Amino acid sequence: CCPLGWEMLESSCYYFSKIPLSWHEARDWCNGHESHLVILMRDEEWDFVTRMAGGTFFWVGLTDEKSGRWEWVNQTPYVMNRRRWRPGQPDSWTHHGLGPGDEDCAHLHYEGQLNDLHCSTRLRYICQRHSQRT
Repeated sequence: CCPLGWEMLESSCYYFSKIPLSWHEARDWCNGHESHLVILMRDEEWDFVTRMAGGTFFWVGLTDEKSGRWEWVNQTPYVMNRRRWRPGQPDSWTHHGLGPGDEDCAHLHYEGQLNDLHCSTRLRYICQRHSQRT
């Protein structure tokens, strides 16, 4: 079972935040609640979070900030799948006016596609954890 306010899919619980945070703040919030920013490995997970997100932008646990290569927050390398990204993305855009650095953090865009944004941008976020057996 999942904590109050979390949604269940198979053996995982998902928290869809109402409050926008930067990517790093969102990562830390999830970690502080025995979870992590969502890692999407299977089509069922993509479909579920896309449906639950309802067209709202949400941070996911994907970044290229440390290594320059996209990887999930558990250090699993991300295998680039163009159909999962908006056309022309990721583009590491630098003219955002948000200080140094390019767009190193990924969020869920409309229709469940990914886009890269500057990590300081405040968005809602999705945390994921294993459900507890009762």
